[in-house]
Amino acid sequence: MDLPQTPEDIEDVVDAFDYSYADVWGDYDDYGIYMGEEEREEEEVTEVDVTEQITKVEVEKIDELVAKVEEEEEKPRRLILTPVRRKVVTTESEETLVTPEEEVSVTSYETTTESSVHPCLRDIDISDSKLKLVDPYTVYPIPPDPGLIPAFWVLYDRPPTYHDDFGRKYYDATKRTGVRPIESLRHMLVTDEVNLCYCGLESRAMKAICEGLSGNTFVRKVDLKDNRLSEEACGHLNKMLLENNAITSLSLSACRIGANGARKLYNAISTSTTLKSLDLSDCDIGNEGFEHVASALSDSPALESVNLSGNRLDESCAENLRDMLLRNVQLKDLDLSWNSLYSAETWKALVNGLTKNETLLSLNLSWNGLQSECVRYLCQLLLQSRNIEKLNLNRNNLTEEDAVHIASALAKNNTLQKLYLSNNPLKAQGALVLVQAMKPRDVVLRLLDLENVWAKKDILPELERIKVLKPGVVVRLGGILSNYKLVGPNERKILLKRAKHEAMMPKRKKQQRDFGQFVISLQDSDIFRQRFKSLIRKFRLKLSETLVEELMRVFEGKKKNTVDQQLLKSCYLEEYPETILSMLKKKGIK
Repeated sequence: MDLPQTPEDIEDVVDAFDYSYADVWGDYDDYGIYMGEEEREEEEVTEVDVTEQITKVEVEKIDELVAKVEEEEEKPRRLILTPVRRKVVTTESEETLVTPEEEVSVTSYETTTESSVHPCLRDIDISDSKLKLVDPYTVYPIPPDPGLIPAFWVLYDRPPTYHDDFGRKYYDATKRTGVRPIESLRHMLVTDEVNLCYCGLESRAMKAICEGLSGNTFVRKVDLKDNRLSEEACGHLNKMLLENNAITSLSLSACRIGANGARKLYNAISTSTTLKSLDLSDCDIGNEGFEHVASALSDSPALESVNLSGNRLDESCAENLRDMLLRNVQLKDLDLSWNSLYSAETWKALVNGLTKNETLLSLNLSWNGLQSECVRYLCQLLLQSRNIEKLNLNRNNLTEEDAVHIASALAKNNTLQKLYLSNNPLKAQGALVLVQAMKPRDVVLRLLDLENVWAKKDILPELERIKVLKPGVVVRLGGILSNYKLVGPNERKILLKRAKHEAMMPKRKKQQRDFGQFVISLQDSDIFRQRFKSLIRKFRLKLSETLVEELMRVFEGKKKNTVDQQLLKSCYLEEYPETILSMLKKKGIK
């Protein structure tokens, strides 16, 4: 195709014309008018027409190039906005020729575009200025709700809003589940505690209760003891705990949830940020269920107290128990009583976790059948633990030989404050060595519970010494063997009564004497025995010789062979205070 000529090229062609061969006189007409002016005007007009024509052709060529460029740019727009028909502003001139083939292609393109466009969008026009495409891969934001939500609630009723009326929320839930509501629960739901022990709750009832507790901001403690909850009920409980941010204590004691119930509670135990106390005692979890509980406790961010007593745990759960103690960073109180954690392998794993745990303060291992094979690891725990303050080993099978090893480790421990060893066959010697282990100043033990463990008298000096050195220490013993003193009757009282009786024994009234009057007449100083006998004869008291000898023996003075008259008078007047009154009555003194 020939290149279009520019206005500069046209001027060069005009300058190249040569008019020198023209006749000079030929330029005048018959009237003598110079014809060159008219020709010059015609030539100027011709030059203007050529220039405009060339410019017009140039503009058409430029429009064709622009149309091609726009067509190339239109391809990505078609890929992104195929359902939207763009309003195209045609720039073709009237003289642009369109071939039949081009008409067919344009018609087919428009047909294809209109067929791919959704019927609802065919009449939407959008120009390039409004589209403002910068990046063909731009993802446009989803528009706001166009009114579908209000339209939905035209067909269905809106759910009720309860705000803080959790009692009504519970009642509505009972209607949906078809169970009879618990009247007292309506008031509990606006207090800090819900107590539903021994209620025999089934799955449907638990669903309604959990709906009342879901989102509840009042209740802090939930007690569901002895309700035998099913797996489905545990699922409702798990959902409720995930939606509640106020409950801090949950008791499922004796609910028999089993391993499946423990699995259902996994998410709540592992993710709750408010639950601090969990009681799963007597729940028949077993080793299988403990695997889920231990894994959940390892990830728990808030639990501080856990009760797992009476769940038939044995040596099979030792590894899970160790891993839980190693990973948990919040647990402070752990109850593992009434299980079967007595093997050496179990204690090896247990102590491994306990010595590396830095938060546990209280550990209960009572009623686990602990024997001598566990003592080695128990002593290791006492020597290496730096945080356990309370250790309960009640009602196991620890002997007096075991007590010797425990006392040796206890004397080097400076963190344990309470040790419970009651109802163990420690015997008297075991109790003695344990009490002696408390004497060092570094030992901070404040309570040693040896209830039902009997000791001998040799432990009494140790107890007195501890009482002086550490006044705040408490030692509980079952008792002291042979710790008694025989206390017989009061000899002085018996002899004085006998003397009073013998003085009044004579049948003749003139020979009868009042022994009390004799006692009143005595001085307050000591008197020799012979002098005392002469005073008795002088007062004409009819007393036997053996009775007089016993009186002088029991009222012996400070010096040898003397009688303490003051002691005799005080004892007699203490026993017979009316003697003074009778004496004053005889003298006429009122």
